[in-house]
Amino acid sequence: MINVTRDLASPESLRITPVIQAYIDACLEYEVDQTLPKEDRTIAKPECSSSYRTDDVLEALHQVFLGKCYLTEKVFESVSEIEIDHFIPRSERPSLKYAWSNLYASDHKANISKPKISPPGGYLDPCNPEDDVETQILYSLSMDDTPHFRALDPQNQKAINTASLLNRLHKDLRKAIQDKHNAVLKMMAEWGAAQKTGDKQREFELEIALKEVLSRRSNFTMLIRSSYIVRRLPPEFFD
Repeated sequence: MINVTRDLASPESLRITPVIQAYIDACLEYEVDQTLPKEDRTIAKPECSSSYRTDDVLEALHQVFLGKCYLTEKVFESVSEIEIDHFIPRSERPSLKYAWSNLYASDHKANISKPKISPPGGYLDPCNPEDDVETQILYSLSMDDTPHFRALDPQNQKAINTASLLNRLHKDLRKAIQDKHNAVLKMMAEWGAAQKTGDKQREFELEIALKEVLSRRSNFTMLIRSSYIVRRLPPEFFD
């Protein structure tokens, strides 16, 4: 996961219409009703057919999350691939169904695999600077490029929950991560060779290419950067 800044205003299609406002009001009443003992609950869960998956929302999410799934860092081949995850699940807070701040860009497999009920303590939020997902999670690749995640602070329940979720979601991505890691290592070897032979043109070309594949807009940024060999690159190679 990478830290992102949600610096775009809410897309126009999420404008609160009278229909959506009535739905939100009903949801707020429902949420209060759900806090009562089961035998005292009297309100059915409200429904609203207005869509939040619109072109302007998808485009905005693509921009905010740098064209990647916020959980796996898998780059979308096109905007249409984006699935919209509700960070706080609709099962818990249906009133946030149309809240721009609660909509996140997700890969299909990640979206269907993420539990629909948050664990106690919740998850780290990449849009919240205080959570700082880039430092609160330890990222590592084993010898066979299997990804591993662990909370930096064993007392941080949000980080523990997030690391557990990431370990689950990355099981099917090992081959793609391995291919990316091998490609980066090959480029680094060629870059080092160009330095030794004094081939300034090739050295420059590989420097640009490495900065691109290691950028926050690339696949699996944090995992690839966690590689011991990759960490030996000069700081200016990392945006």
